Amino acid sequence: MGFLDNSSITVDAILTKVGRERLSQGAFQVSRFALSDEEIDYTLYDVTHPDGTDSYGVAIENMSLLEAAPNRRAFNSYLTNTSLAGVKVNVAQLSYTNVDKFTEIAIAPTTVGGAAEDYIFTIENTNIVKFKNSAPSRTVTRKSVTLIAQSINPTGTTTVTVQGVNSGIVNVITVSVKADDASVTAPDSPQQTSGTGGSGDSNTTGGQGNGGQGNGGYGSGGMEF
Repeated sequence: MGFLDNSSITVDAILTKVGRERLSQGAFQVSRFALSDEEIDYTLYDVTHPDGTDSYGVAIENMSLLEAAPNRRAFNSYLTNTSLAGVKVNVAQLSYTNVDKFTEIAIAPTTVGGAAEDYIFTIENTNIVKFKNSAPSRTVTRKSVTLIAQSINPTGTTTVTVQGVNSGIVNVITVSVKADDASVTAPDSPQQTSGTGGSGDSNTTGGQGNGGQGNGGYGSGGMEF
């Protein structure tokens, strides 16, 4: 075990025996990785630092980080919330293919293993599907939503991301809408949206919503291949 030079950003990856074997065979692909910040002493975060907010975490930022250790069986991490272990956001169906124009798709997620919550729904491409009875927005926060397939040509595919407001757990739904020969709207044409819809019940018009800001953490990472 040693220390990393933290004068620059470092990614310290250690190959397992299987990983080295696959690298030699030209079949190298990352399958799992782990992040750990157990060597960080967060009590060093000093909100009374005389140089102001930019220096609150200077002691942590200047700490020497440990190298990723091989043959690890467990690690402690403050980067993850252990109370969310095993929590999942379930939806009835993850993929919709060959959907006809104007078809409605109801999405009513449930959080398994955790408390009931609202969900943030984000459409990647609103030329392909839109929220029903809502302002033309890419994102709304609700218990459930109904999507409406749009008239497009050629066929297009988009994703709808579902994220629990409290848990932060994410699931992704894929929707493929069939081409409408009479349509002049291409899936890759500019999207017409009005921003972010607010919270509310399914099939009601959402209002203006505001995003939050998160704080990053410090830590080192190890990878398993």
